[in-house]
Amino acid sequence: MTNRSSRNWLPLVGLVAVTLSLTLSLPAAHAQAPAQRDAAARKAQPAKPARPAAQPQAQRPAPGRQAAARKPERVRTTTPASGRAVARTAPVAVAGASAVSMRQRPDTPRSAETPNDLVLRSSAVLVASQATGQTLFSRNDEKIRSIASITKVMTAMVVLDYNQPMDELVTITEEDIDATRRLGSRLAAGTTLTRAEMLRLSLMSSENRATAALARTSPGGHREFIAQMNVKAQALGMHQSRFEDSTGLHSGNVSTAQDLVRLVTAGMTYPTIREYTTTSAMRVDTPGNRAAQLQFNNSNQLVASPDWEIGLSKTGFIREAGRCLVMQTRINGEQMVIVLLDSDGRSSRIGDANRIRRWIESGYSLRLI
Repeated sequence: MTNRSSRNWLPLVGLVAVTLSLTLSLPAAHAQAPAQRDAAARKAQPAKPARPAAQPQAQRPAPGRQAAARKPERVRTTTPASGRAVARTAPVAVAGASAVSMRQRPDTPRSAETPNDLVLRSSAVLVASQATGQTLFSRNDEKIRSIASITKVMTAMVVLDYNQPMDELVTITEEDIDATRRLGSRLAAGTTLTRAEMLRLSLMSSENRATAALARTSPGGHREFIAQMNVKAQALGMHQSRFEDSTGLHSGNVSTAQDLVRLVTAGMTYPTIREYTTTSAMRVDTPGNRAAQLQFNNSNQLVASPDWEIGLSKTGFIREAGRCLVMQTRINGEQMVIVLLDSDGRSSRIGDANRIRRWIESGYSLRLI
């Protein structure tokens, strides 16, 4: 009985073992199926083209030539005739190329400067044709600002309008010595000169004590003189201008570049102002002064330059106004008025004037007239 029962169970045990084996093998088969499908799909895709062989790396320049090999871009800020600053990328420097120097007059139309190339260091600028009144270049020309000794052009017009004797003697007094800024002067109290000499020193070398003496000795005295300066300004259409003293040492003497073009144009109608402002140097006898004779030079060095033909000139400087310069000049046969206010360096107003002249000579600005 026992042997027979064992034989009856053997087929059943075998069947269970086979079933269990098939059940365990199904997950593995399912796990291998996606991998097999991916492998088949990859075989069906076309083969990717082979990468080209790497190019040989360029040989680095020798250390001494690295500066010439580089092509850095430089960005500078310039101001076009519209007066709005424009950031512009300058052409990259190319090894072996010779750049046009701003110190040389451009000789070809290609090198002619345009408004975007005219880089100036004065805060307010106005370049105008005197014949037509057309503006060739402007920047902040409507902004009201201190004008320092540019004031003396207005002072000179009022002095001449009074028509006092120019050979009359005028003596410097303590009242003419500036007590606010305490600026020095070679004209000590007691110095006596003619009214003409005082006016020439005022306009040519910006002598403050001579200027104050002219206002003090005018009919009505200093107060009335200042009132006449403001009346004159309104009559000339200088509606944004105001004068507080005759010398320009007062920061309340203000104007705009536009108004100063009117001032220069009016000053050109006075032959005495044209002559005195363009005198390059002057030696005067100074009775009552410590020195018997004194040498005075023009505060604008350009009047002595053979490159310039200047009809009227005046400089100015106080801390509130910066370095200033107004000029009437002839360039390429054209009468021009140049106003430069609040220049940021000791010589930058002179540099700006030279840059403007080269710009006009280049021929670009003349196409605007």
